[in-house]
Amino acid sequence: MSIDLFFMIASGLFGLVMGSAVSALAWRLPRGRSWVHGRSACPACGHALAARDLVPVLSWALARGRCRHCQAPVSARYPVNELLCAAWAVLVYRHIGIVPMLPLVMLWGWMLVALLWIDYDFQLLPDALTFPGTLIAIAAAALGPGSRHALFGVLMGAGLLWLVAELYLRVRRIEGMGGGDVKLAAMFGALLGPWGALLTIMLAALAGSLWGGALMLRGKGDGRTALPFGTLLAPAAMVVYLVGDPIMAAYLQLLRPR
Repeated sequence: MSIDLFFMIASGLFGLVMGSAVSALAWRLPRGRSWVHGRSACPACGHALAARDLVPVLSWALARGRCRHCQAPVSARYPVNELLCAAWAVLVYRHIGIVPMLPLVMLWGWMLVALLWIDYDFQLLPDALTFPGTLIAIAAAALGPGSRHALFGVLMGAGLLWLVAELYLRVRRIEGMGGGDVKLAAMFGALLGPWGALLTIMLAALAGSLWGGALMLRGKGDGRTALPFGTLLAPAAMVVYLVGDPIMAAYLQLLRPR
């Protein structure tokens, strides 16, 4: 086995384990429960889960998506989340290799996944994740080639969303975007830099527009079916980190005069 393949497999396995931790974090944190202490339990019957119930992906598949104790359905979100975190770990390793910033970037992405689910379920982006996430992003940027762009990225991301939110509030007299989105923008802007932050916001806005258009075509376009912006910003930031440079290069190529 080559060294590269070994690290890919190791990254994927570690990502699966972290995916399970991210699921627990996303469930416990907004409910005010400690995600450090206490054993995981079935939300339906409250039975404490044994080690055999906590093997990423495999436990869910062997139990056929049900609790072993009460047979209540267990959401497919859990294995999907574990696979997503594993894929992130492998892709980041393939993108930057074994460098000092690697564990920080992996952690940054896993925190974004947790924020994605929390915002989707509760329309909430907790400071307990966005603040340390921003510090992690700044530390990762300091170890990489984009260290000089970290502050400008924070200003671009957070400043732009703050301006949009302020203008919306003044024009419509209602809050259209919460402060959590602004703090999330600081978190991804610190690592992605100003152009990466701008591209993330553009991709998230495009995804939101496509989602809204699809709902309108189905006759379901109302506030109850809209996706929270943080749910779109978090995955957009992860995509931009991995493929933002080719996307920006292609966009600049289109702007060049023929």
